[in-house]
Amino acid sequence: MSATTSAVGGTLGKDQFLNLFVKQAQMQDPMNPMDTSSFLAQLAQFTSVEQLSNLDDNFAKLLSLQQTGQAAAFIGKTVAFTGNDSETTYEGRVSGVYIGDDGPQLLIGNQPVDIDRVISIYESQQQDQ
Repeated sequence: MSATTSAVGGTLGKDQFLNLFVKQAQMQDPMNPMDTSSFLAQLAQFTSVEQLSNLDDNFAKLLSLQQTGQAAAFIGKTVAFTGNDSETTYEGRVSGVYIGDDGPQLLIGNQPVDIDRVISIYESQQQDQ
């Protein structure tokens, strides 16, 4: 969610901004109303913040789908990957993709492996029977 910085150093979310905006409109002096151009400028700013927030959410979804598609392309391939210590190298055939909280992971045997740990990819050799 996009946010606007407040005077005390915190953030003002879009819901709080809208509530403040409505309260400001309700509390204005009817004998001395808010300048229309100022009111419209604030409304335009709120609309821009809302649209940027929506765009950010859509980009995050698109990135997740793209990463899942890239992970699926590994299925059936043999990969070399580093262990948790980042020094030991292992090799295995990707049998599937696991979609976890941190994004897609390759299934090698029963073990999920983060795509970032892959250092090389090979075509799997299938034996003719």
